[in-house]
Amino acid sequence: MMLVPAISGAATSSCDSQWAAGGLCGSTNGSTLTVSGTRQQPGAKPKTNAPRGDGGPDTSTTPAGPSKRALELAACMDDAGTTRCAPQPGRPVPEATTPPTPGTPTITISDLAKFAPAPVRAESEPGNVGVAGMPTNFVASATTQIQSGALFGIPLRVRFTPAGYDYTYGDGDSATVTRPGQTWAALDQAQFTPTPTSHVYEETGVYLAEVDVRYAAEIDLGDGWLPVDGQLTTDGPDQEIRILEAHTALVAHTCLEKPTGVGC
Repeated sequence: MMLVPAISGAATSSCDSQWAAGGLCGSTNGSTLTVSGTRQQPGAKPKTNAPRGDGGPDTSTTPAGPSKRALELAACMDDAGTTRCAPQPGRPVPEATTPPTPGTPTITISDLAKFAPAPVRAESEPGNVGVAGMPTNFVASATTQIQSGALFGIPLRVRFTPAGYDYTYGDGDSATVTRPGQTWAALDQAQFTPTPTSHVYEETGVYLAEVDVRYAAEIDLGDGWLPVDGQLTTDGPDQEIRILEAHTALVAHTCLEKPTGVGC
């Protein structure tokens, strides 16, 4: 009896000893599988052309379906014509692999906007008042700050360090500096003298000045600080600066000596 559970067209074959004992062979051409063999059913007698009831020879045959073992072999055969149910000689057993865990997402400077420091207001001295034609000294109080939180479900810390200050003075002029500025007293300078962060208003009036602070950022995911490319800018609010006209007068005493004197 011939058993053919798959379409024929074999190019390679495999007859493992465990299957050959059962009289079965498998073959494949890379895309189809043929399993063939002979098997005698226990207790069954070979069919003969015995007389039929009408006196003629019985030439009918009963189609034989594939045996259970043949189906098992077909299920074990792969496209290369070898069985997958048992290790082959000289062929290592593939090890189970664990799917790779997703890596940490790339964090960009724009992702850190939610951690940005509070905006800084531009301050000038003395008391946000200046004199036309003379330096007005600006000071920005930006400092290094560390924020904690979570990003993409990952806990982290973010450190912001001031890297630059973009001033808009309200009179059409602007400047970019790399330092926050210091008061005249801290610089040990007299009032209305130039500083690295001072600006001269030529006309009297009220001006809206502002300072945008640019920060460099670093992140800490638990293994130390890592720099993040780019800079994050915070836009500062407007600050009124009143510029007045100054008149000079010759006096006998300074304002310290006579606070009620002219011009004091």
